[in-house]
Amino acid sequence: MSARQVPELATERLLLRPIQMSDSSAFFEIFSDAEVMKYWSSEPIETAEEAETLVKEELAWVTGVSWGIELQASAQLIGKIVLFNFSEQNRRAELGYILGRHHWGKGYMTEALDCVLAHAFGELALHRIEADTDPDNLPSLALLEHFGFVREGLLRDRWLVHAKWHDSVMLGLLKDDYHG
Repeated sequence: MSARQVPELATERLLLRPIQMSDSSAFFEIFSDAEVMKYWSSEPIETAEEAETLVKEELAWVTGVSWGIELQASAQLIGKIVLFNFSEQNRRAELGYILGRHHWGKGYMTEALDCVLAHAFGELALHRIEADTDPDNLPSLALLEHFGFVREGLLRDRWLVHAKWHDSVMLGLLKDDYHG
């Protein structure tokens, strides 16, 4: 699978769709927010040009599938969700996601993640999905565990962000364990 094969997926309130250059301003709002980036593996961006570069990187990405998370009611991009590092032989991929702070606590990421997991285990015929998150990111851990992800290990000092080393909790979800 390549980034060029990004199908649109719809939920009750969301449209998961390919990232577009016009998403640069939404990317700036999301990726410049220090609170949103607290557990991300890089520093917050500081300029609109950096946001444009992020979008260009998304459009050129060939090792992952990246969906913009758009509110159907307003056509506003509020985050993104990705599957990447695919292993065709092992029918496995990694998962990542980010959501703008003003949209936290409304169930949007639960809705988006359920849709992507159903697609991954259905259309993509994956057997396993992996995720990693900072052990202090309790909302993300709770979200993953809600879907049946199991904590499988801890990688110490995996990310150097904000001049500080951060650990990663590694989680895995098998198709048979998925309960969406």
